[in-house]
Amino acid sequence: MKFPRLVGIGVFLSISLLRAQQQDVAAPNTESVLKEIDGLEQKQKQGKASEKNTIIKQIQSASASGPTAANFYTQAVEDVQFKGKKDKVEAFIAWKKAHSDLLRSREMQAALLLHFKYLLLSLQRKGMEKPETQTPAVMAYVNELVSYDDLFANQKPPTDETRSLLDKPVGQSVIAQWLPLGEWLPADATWESQPGNVPGILEKNIRSVMREKKDPQLIQTWDLEMNVEAARITAGHSEHKADQFNTVNRPRLQFKQAQDMILIGQPNRGLTAMIALVRQNPWHPDFGIWVARIRELVKPASAQTSPPAAPDTAQ
Repeated sequence: MKFPRLVGIGVFLSISLLRAQQQDVAAPNTESVLKEIDGLEQKQKQGKASEKNTIIKQIQSASASGPTAANFYTQAVEDVQFKGKKDKVEAFIAWKKAHSDLLRSREMQAALLLHFKYLLLSLQRKGMEKPETQTPAVMAYVNELVSYDDLFANQKPPTDETRSLLDKPVGQSVIAQWLPLGEWLPADATWESQPGNVPGILEKNIRSVMREKKDPQLIQTWDLEMNVEAARITAGHSEHKADQFNTVNRPRLQFKQAQDMILIGQPNRGLTAMIALVRQNPWHPDFGIWVARIRELVKPASAQTSPPAAPDTAQ
């Protein structure tokens, strides 16, 4: 059976729709659209800020005490590591039983509290207009972190789980995965991601800010780093590491410190320190770099800018 009339109607409708699609609609009210977009952007910003504040409050609550921190960590492990497993309940109960002593230990709870404090500093840092206002809090964190060196060094038995809270980037922790925190954390290029990396925290989080302000306290951060490294090597009773530090690492840090002296406006003090390092460490692997830098600093101004050529008087 044929339906020629229906087919013709269908073709007619298709052509009509095509013509309608080819025609533009009325122009929107530009002023109204821009006003609406501004409002939507403001709502989005407020929503993000509210979400971030909620996360911060959660971590602050978890930081109230060691047992509270351990409980918060346990919830995160359950939801992240056991999510989707067929035997989730049984497996988590077994994990919790195996970790009961560790979760109650002073070492684990101290590591958790440090981890949470660094998370809070990280969350607060992203988007901060004046990073220098956070410097005292970051320095206080470093001092607290260092104060636990002996505790972690003497943990019996030592566990990777405790150290991972300080050695792994905060963005990779089970807490960051659970909440989640990825978009709220600052970039690794401008912020140290490892809560236990003292040199990294001092360099990225503190010195970078102090250099911009030419803060004289910048010099003291190098003394702190050298003292921390020396104390840790002494505690480890390694003669090889001690010798490496005294002959290579310490002079290298001292030269960097001297460069920062020049940066903050103490050129004579910095240059004098550099010259002393070259005299005392002629076999240092950075000797050539150091000498080149000193030459740049002591080169007479007249030699740095070539004088104009004398006129040719020959006939």
